[in-house]
Amino acid sequence: MDAKEVLPGVVVTRDYALWFPKERTLAISDLHLGYEGAMQEAGVAIPRRQKGVMLERLDRLLTEHDPERVIVDGDFKHEFSRNLEEEWKDVQDVLDFLYKRTVPVLVRGNHDNYLMQILSKKGLDLHRKYVLGGFTFVHGHDDPGVSGPLVLGHEHPAVKLRDELGATFSLPSFVVLKDLVLLPAFSPLALGVDVTEEPKMSPLLAERDLGDARVYAIDDGTGLLEFGRVRDLERAQR
Repeated sequence: MDAKEVLPGVVVTRDYALWFPKERTLAISDLHLGYEGAMQEAGVAIPRRQKGVMLERLDRLLTEHDPERVIVDGDFKHEFSRNLEEEWKDVQDVLDFLYKRTVPVLVRGNHDNYLMQILSKKGLDLHRKYVLGGFTFVHGHDDPGVSGPLVLGHEHPAVKLRDELGATFSLPSFVVLKDLVLLPAFSPLALGVDVTEEPKMSPLLAERDLGDARVYAIDDGTGLLEFGRVRDLERAQR
């Protein structure tokens, strides 16, 4: 399955994005551009491949939907303390790619401390929250005093599965209630957090019962997979 309408006017896609057809808007989160450079600074060498993977996804999304705007719901970059040279280049490359075909809208995440140094050169703002289609988009690392239906990043939700040999693997996932959508990390290198795990990272979820939330996981080979409710997954893991 490539896409599914999970709420009125809200579609989840196999390319890690929400699609709002009426508003002609895509929403993604947690690109963590520059992650490989940050790991290299820490003495861990990993191949620099995630920007290419994400640009391929973005190209498919933009070609299929031709959106008026793309909302990045936080953590566009990775390094907290400064802009690494390679990170700066990656962010500029992705912004330039988006700018050629749509309007990027950036929401501030907890990793985006120095992002404005880059955005100011493009004439872009960094929003603490952004309202569209009856939803408020916030990253989720703090509480900016929002209410009503929310779209959050930050959590990196995933379904954790174990094969017959005992090995575990992770499927990035959307988590959906009638007034809440948690976005999967767009980065192929971001570790997923099991949707059944408590407590959640976001203070906006501290009082939320996600037991009845529906889970839509992404398998890059198969597409979207429906896993029922979070509560069903919790029971299956016992």
